[in-house]
Formats: sequence, C-alpha cells, structure tokens
Amino acid sequence: MNKYITVFMLMLAGLFTAIAQDSTHNALLEKLYNPRNNYYNYSSPSITSYFNEKIRSDADNRITVDFDYQLNSNAAPANLTYKLLFKGPVKNELKDRTNSLIKSHLKFEDYMKTGISYRRYLRKWDGEIFLGYHHRQYRFLIAPKDAFQTVFYGNAMFEDKTADFSNLAFTNNIYNQYSIGLNKTFTYAKYQMEFGATLSLLQIINFQEAKTKKTTLYTAPDGEYIEVNYDLTFNTVKEGAAKFTDLNGLGLGADFHLAFQNNDKWRVSLDVMDFGRFSSRKTPVNYSAAKNIKFQGIVLPDLLNFSAQTFDTLNLDSALRSNLPSKSGNRFSVLMPFSAQLVFSKPLMQNKLVLSAGLLYRHLPQYYVYGFAKLNYFIKPDMVFSTSVGAGGYSLFNLGVDFSKSWKYFDFTVGTSNLLGLVAPSHLPGTSVYLRLASSF
Repeated sequence: MNKYITVFMLMLAGLFTAIAQDSTHNALLEKLYNPRNNYYNYSSPSITSYFNEKIRSDADNRITVDFDYQLNSNAAPANLTYKLLFKGPVKNELKDRTNSLIKSHLKFEDYMKTGISYRRYLRKWDGEIFLGYHHRQYRFLIAPKDAFQTVFYGNAMFEDKTADFSNLAFTNNIYNQYSIGLNKTFTYAKYQMEFGATLSLLQIINFQEAKTKKTTLYTAPDGEYIEVNYDLTFNTVKEGAAKFTDLNGLGLGADFHLAFQNNDKWRVSLDVMDFGRFSSRKTPVNYSAAKNIKFQGIVLPDLLNFSAQTFDTLNLDSALRSNLPSKSGNRFSVLMPFSAQLVFSKPLMQNKLVLSAGLLYRHLPQYYVYGFAKLNYFIKPDMVFSTSVGAGGYSLFNLGVDFSKSWKYFDFTVGTSNLLGLVAPSHLPGTSVYLRLASSF
C-alpha cells in the first residue's frame, strides 16, 4: 500500500506548486462561467460531486462545505432504518407494512457524504484545481423475503417449512476520502468541452461484508430441531469497535467528468464517480463454510447485530461448534460501488427554465438504472427553485425539491430528492436531504 501513499503525495506536491503560480480569471471565463450557466450543474441527486459547481466569474477561490444523505429501498420505510440504527423499538405495524411491500427480495441502500473542498482557478493553465476531504459511509442489503420474516417474526411461521436465505448480500463501509483533482474547459467555435478528474486516497475505518449462496433453514414440527444448509462468507477489516483514526484498509479511488455544451443551447455530461478499490491491512477476519448441520436446543444470536463475534455467541456444544464457519485472517480487496451518470440539459423560455433528464447506474447487486428529470426555475438570476422526479435503482418513486440562493461572496443550496419519504418516513421507503454552503472570493 506504500505505492498508494507515494502517488498521492506526489500529486499533492504538484497541486500546491501550481497554486503558488496563479492569480486571476481571464475574459473567456467571464463569458462561460456566468451564474446561470452554473445551475446546469444542479441537475442530479449527486449534488456533492466536485464537478457540480464552478468558481464565480470574478473570483479565484471557492470553499464549499457539503452534506448529503440518501436512503432508498423498494419496501423498508425510512423509520425502520432509523429504529435499527438507533436501537429503537420496531412496532408490529412497521414490520407488517414492510413485509407487505416485499415481493421476493428486500432491497436497501443508504449513503452519507459530508466534508469540505477548496478549489482554485489557475490563470496560466486556464483551468481549476481542487482539494477535498469527505467522510463517507454506505450500506446496502439484498435479502430474500423469507430472511426478513425469520428475523422480524421468528421461525415459528416456518414450522415444517424451509425458509430461503440464498443470495443474501450485505455490506457496511465507513471511510475517509482525501481528494485532489482538476477541471478544465476547452472552447471551440461552436461548443465548449469540459474535462475533469480526481484521485482519492481511501482510509478504511470499518468494513463488513456478508454473502450467502444456497442457504436454507428448515424448522421441524413443534420446533424439535432446526436444520441449516448454508454456504456463507463473511469478511471484516477488524474485529470489534473501530476508531475514526484507524487505518484498517487502504485504497485509491477516482472520478471522471466529460461534458459538451453548445453555448447556451444545450449541455450533455457524463460522470463516473467513486471508481476504485481498497485492500484490508493488518487485522482482517474471515468466516467461511459450506455445510449442512442439524441443531437441537440451539439459542440463535441476534441477527440484527451481525458482526465478527456473531458465531462466538451461539450456545452450542463442542461437536456442533465444529460445524460452524471456519475463522481465518486472510487479507482481501474490494471493488467500490462506483456510479455512472449521463445528463442532458436544455434551457427554455430565454433561460428562465433549465430542463434536465438523466440516467444513473450504481454498481450494486440487482440495481436497476435510475432515471430522473429535473426542472430549474429561476425566480431571479441569483435564485432558483427546482423540482425533480425519479424512479429505479432500489427505489419505487422519488419526488424532490431544492432551493438555491447566491450573493457576491456566499451561496447555499438545500434540498431533497425524496420529499415524500422525508415527510412520511413511517409509510414510504426512502428519504434524502442535502445541504451545500459555499464562499467564493
């Protein structure tokens, strides 16, 4: 992993050298980066992308603080997630509502991204360069309906039946991201081309990953015994609690941005975000096995708090314990769940409106392409109200709104891409909130 640190430090040194040589904008950027063109960038749920904003035309520096939280599910109301995360009681009506919405599988994802970034316009190079730090978290879960019912209702409902736990996948990742990047616009006779890229150092704080292949649980009549046929793997970067400063995994990530704009007539952009891989370091823990075992007098662990210690809490004699997954300390690497996004934007009504439509793909199990459309309405040149609709991914339907206001030295954006889930978290799956505060000078 030392090569990751070396590459990152060399690029960081080059960045500070370039900043030291720079001063102010030129006349070309005065034309391209007017305030209204900047609002093309607020055209997707991924508002915290480095390429979603520009430095104001008469400024050379910009500092941005942002927060973005997204939760999407095909069945689980947002309140169910809140109760599980904060150890609150889950009422039967909430379980029943979730169960009624699950067809074959429960799908769930959530992610949080918050941090600060600094960008600088370089006059001699005629482009932008930036630094950023973000704290990141993401979780996703794919689980058969039988697994949800067993965990939340118990296995009594499967008396003399077999519950299917096959192809279950769960991941939890908490990490810090340190980024450097650049963005440059090339101007031609009839259009402009914009290119951007970032390189990020990933400090993995905590990570768990569980997967099953063919896995079933049979409950005998009267609960006489339980028979489990399972094929399971579980990886974590560290046993027990992790600290914010831990370096339990290390990796590199990258973002890529390409856009074409025909002056003020239309704009199309392509972004690939969070493409990268990390490897575990000194203290990984693995469990794996493919076995069939019959339990009598078993005390099941708390499956809602699955961890590296789960198998150690089973109340079993030594003979049965030998049939549990074997424990090892093998290092492993993981591909990050990258995203790819294509957006087309078109100004209307003499730039009073900007209509955008796009497709978003995330590299997650059983993830469908997410389609969305967004309409920006300029109340004033420095004030915009936006509405959006979207469907796909792990979600059913999303309705969003946001509001942006800018002044000479300061601007902010606040919004949600899932308004319905935000106001009715007990009944609707998914929620979202994002906030951006920035100063240009």
